[in-house]
Parts: sequence; C-alpha cells; structure tokens
Amino acid sequence: MRHAVSGRKLSRTTNERRRLFAGLIRDLIIRDGITTTIAKAKAIQPLIEKLITKAKSGSEVDRRRVDATLTDRKITAQLFDEAKTRFAGRSSGFTRIIKLGKRKGDATDVAQISFVDQKVVVEMVAPKKAKQEAVKPVEKKSVAGPKAKKETVKKQVKKVEKKTAKKE
Repeated sequence: MRHAVSGRKLSRTTNERRRLFAGLIRDLIIRDGITTTIAKAKAIQPLIEKLITKAKSGSEVDRRRVDATLTDRKITAQLFDEAKTRFAGRSSGFTRIIKLGKRKGDATDVAQISFVDQKVVVEMVAPKKAKQEAVKPVEKKSVAGPKAKKETVKKQVKKVEKKTAKKE
C-alpha cells in the first residue's frame, strides 16, 4: 500500500519526470492552456501553483528558483510579469482542470489544464485623424457598335488508315 507516498511517478525516472513536468509547465505558460492526460495534469497542477506563488512575490531568490525549474529566462520573465497583474486577486487556485473525455487513439482520459484568470491586455489606442473624402473617378462607358460574331473554325480530323501487314 502507498501510505504517505506523495507525487506521481508516471512510469518515468526522476530526470525524465522533471523534464516532462518542466516542458508541460512551459507550454502552459506560453499557451495559457494545454491538453494532456488527467494524470499529467494532476501532477503538474501543484507545481505550477507553487511557481506562480513564487512569481507573485517577485524576489530575486524566487526568480532563481523558478528559473531553475523552467530553464528558460524568457518564460520566467513572462511568468513574473504576468503574475503580479493577472493573479493579484488570488492567493491560490490559479489553474483548473477540465475533463475532455477519452483520446481517440488509445482511449486515455484527457483533460485541459488552463489558468482561471484570463490575460490582461492593455492596448494604447491612438486618436483617430479626420478622414478626407476621397474623390472617386467616374467610369466612362465606351459606345461601340454591335459586336462582330466570331467565326467558328472546325478542325478537320483526318482518319489514318491502318495498313495491316500479313505475316507469311
């Protein structure tokens, strides 16, 4: 029995599991949601929650710890930039898992893991300039007589007579 055993192994070694989780978390941060198996989604959910909590604090030590997990400074910077504004109203529960049914190929249960809060997008709108009315050119219709009928030329097909040579 698995008394007091935490975590999921997912039939992988420690290093394989770490890289798998890091890759799934990176994709989740970049795409704001990924589709994966339920077991993998449940395995990365507490990890991403902890990373977001560290990103909300914004300290240099936490940045280094998150960067050690993700191993990509651009994604770490993206997470730290978004965490302060996007998850400001939450102390936990940053992600959700939505069950999607069975996968077509092997009938594995599939789920979508995504962030609860949507991205906050701030766009600067430039003031519109007054549009000038464009002068449209007037099309002139040409006056011409009735169109001449095209003569149809029939192609003559020559029949080639086949000569049959009798072999003697």
